[in-house]
Parts: sequence; C-alpha cells; structure tokens
Amino acid sequence: MAARPIEFDREEALTRAVDAFWCYGYEALPTATLAEQMGVSKSSLYNTFGTKRELLLETIAAYVDTKAGAIRQVAASPRLFQPLKALLLDIVQDNDNGRGCFLVNTSAELGLHDVGVRQLVHSGFQAIMDAFELLMIAGQRSGEFKRDLDSANMTLMLVTTIAGLRVLAKAGFEAHQLAPAVENLLATIAS
Repeated sequence: MAARPIEFDREEALTRAVDAFWCYGYEALPTATLAEQMGVSKSSLYNTFGTKRELLLETIAAYVDTKAGAIRQVAASPRLFQPLKALLLDIVQDNDNGRGCFLVNTSAELGLHDVGVRQLVHSGFQAIMDAFELLMIAGQRSGEFKRDLDSANMTLMLVTTIAGLRVLAKAGFEAHQLAPAVENLLATIAS
C-alpha cells in the first residue's frame, strides 16, 4: 500500500512550528497544540517530522538559516550602517512581539540538560555570528565601520548586545529604555 501524500506545505508547517516553540517553549507545548498550530494532524506531524524533539531541532536549524541568511543579505548590500541600525532598532521596538530570542529561550529552557539542543543552539549562534562578521568586514572595507577594531570582537559585542536587548525587552523594558544601548553600540563601530 502506498503512503498517503502529504496534504500540507511542509515549509509553512515548519515555519508555524518555529512560531509555536518560540511562543510556548518546548516543555509547555503539548503535541496536540503544536500540531494544531502547525495546521497538521498529530500523525502527520510524527510521520513528517519525527518526534517533538526532532521537530524542535529542525525548527532551530530553520530559524538560524532564516536569520543568518537575512544578515548575509544585508552584508551584500552597498550600504551597511543604516540597515544594521534599522535591524537593531526593530529589535528594540518590536522584539518579535515580546517573545525574546528563540535561541536564547531554547538554551535557557533546555540547554543545561539536553546536550544536543545546547550544541545546536551554540552552532546556531556561531552561524549568526559568522554572518554578522561578514557584515562587519564589509562595513570596514566600505569605510562605514572603524577599521582599527577587530571584526570578531565587534561581532561578539553586537550579538551579545542583541541577545541582551531581546532578554530585556521580553522582561518588559520599553524601547526608549533600550534605544541608548543601540546608539552606543553604533557609535562604537561607526567611522
């Protein structure tokens, strides 16, 4: 007997799974709710994505691919300072509706007791840092960012600032309270 064809858009379901895990976390998200949020049946969830944990790992990878890809796109732009400023101010003002950072949230929830998740989150942050370093190097070459600063150190400062902004915004800090951190960061790297 042939397997039933998939009756949903796998990528759309995966995007919805990212949103569900991001909103609820892993432990607090019942599989039935996850399937509902994804627009699939529980059997389709298991048949297509495997276990809930396997799906979580796939959502982390998809999230990282999306974020790192967007950063690499900015790095390929002719102008870098304004898009970087817009990205940082968007984090302060919107912060993905107060959900914080998916990687930080997942690490905080599962990183201590799930080595696989911790390793994937670590490599995810590294991929995002690699993309931001491309942006920093491009900005140095274009003269928009200071050339005397080490690009790896600037990248680490940028990513830790973003993570901190997301945590503070999730904790209820207002955009006007966080915006000075963005301005100080930009003043540090801009030429």
